[in-house]
Amino acid sequence: MIISKFYYLRKNLYSMAELVLEQVILLSEALESDDYAQAEKIVERDDLIDDLEKENDNLSQNAILEAVSNRNILGMGDVDNDIVLKKDPLRFALSAIRITRNMERMGDQVVNCADVFRHKTIRKGLFKNEEPMTLILSRVTTLAGMAIESLVEEKERFMGSVNSLEDELNALCDQAFQKYRAVPDMEKQEFADVYRIILALERLGDYAVNVAEELVRLNTGKDIRHLENVKSKSSSYP
Repeated sequence: MIISKFYYLRKNLYSMAELVLEQVILLSEALESDDYAQAEKIVERDDLIDDLEKENDNLSQNAILEAVSNRNILGMGDVDNDIVLKKDPLRFALSAIRITRNMERMGDQVVNCADVFRHKTIRKGLFKNEEPMTLILSRVTTLAGMAIESLVEEKERFMGSVNSLEDELNALCDQAFQKYRAVPDMEKQEFADVYRIILALERLGDYAVNVAEELVRLNTGKDIRHLENVKSKSSSYP
């Protein structure tokens, strides 16, 4: 039955989301406490996310085929602005593919951080005692939490806050790069690994924002990606 297929896809999507958020939280704890064993576990758990990504991808593709053939039966033959878009199974299946991709990439960035950190080249206490690294971890965890909560609740209410946090995170990452590049006693390998983690955390935040943006499109039909760039270009014309 098509309805049960979509319930299963939604349930599987939520399971993946919860696992990704758990990985983000575990990473934050590992970095703050210099827990190398936990970093190892994070890397080992990546296969769980990859397996769910493959399963969700197959489910979404099958759901798309089912939705196309059964759309009229489900009352979605004449979708207009008065219909809540997320109730359209075809739209949901297409969004599920994009959300799954972004969550898988979030998981990849978590593993990238843990993989670098477990080499023990970075001085202890860096992520617990020093700004802006402590702030970066906080903002990344908050961004991931907002994106996952929005997904589970099927809402887009965090969008404004997510955009503000993304801007703040980007500024903090640039600040961290400038700071540690100028530290005199930081060896090249340590700086390289710190920089790799900064980049991974910034990208993790970007993918979380992508999830939030996709939820806006699913719920409202509006594509708000790069909206600020479009506005700035439009304002430059006479």
